[in-house]
Amino acid sequence: MGILNHIYFSTPKGAVALLVMFSIAQAQPSPDAGPSLGEAFNAAAPEIEPVVVGREKWNEKPQALPENESLPPASEDDAVNNGKISELDPLETQQIQPDPSELPLDPPKNKPATSIVRNFEGTLVFKPRLLGFESKLPYQLENSNGKRLAYIDVENIKGLDPQQLVDQSINVMGKLEAIEEGSDDLVIRARVMRPSN
Repeated sequence: MGILNHIYFSTPKGAVALLVMFSIAQAQPSPDAGPSLGEAFNAAAPEIEPVVVGREKWNEKPQALPENESLPPASEDDAVNNGKISELDPLETQQIQPDPSELPLDPPKNKPATSIVRNFEGTLVFKPRLLGFESKLPYQLENSNGKRLAYIDVENIKGLDPQQLVDQSINVMGKLEAIEEGSDDLVIRARVMRPSN
């Protein structure tokens, strides 16, 4: 044993050989180490074979018909075409056309957005007279350039005097409507009026 120790430990080649022998001995799996990695993964899920209709096993060859027997034709057209199937009619292109008298004449239309209660901002201006006559709608909402956006109907506002907000920037909540049918002048039927911050 002393000679082997002297050979292996005194030369560098011997030390390398000793390390290789130890690594090989340690790398070998023991026979009772358990299942391999592949077996461990496949243990929970057994392999499923594909199913082919008309065959017991998927890799069997199909059975051939006897020579004197043939498939019956599906229809008279197939018998005329020597047993070959011709192109089928595309079912998705054959649509039932409705009777034109049942169709609506006009497509449905959305109601205009003027009947929606929403917020408007601008400056409240009081102009009680128009060309010397008393105006029915003395309050107006103007933008920052002084252009009138709409008249303001203040009949439904309770607990607030609109005179307190004249020449101030305000926020008005209400419906926007035309004053008369076909008129370009608009009126806001105000529900809430408050100074804007």
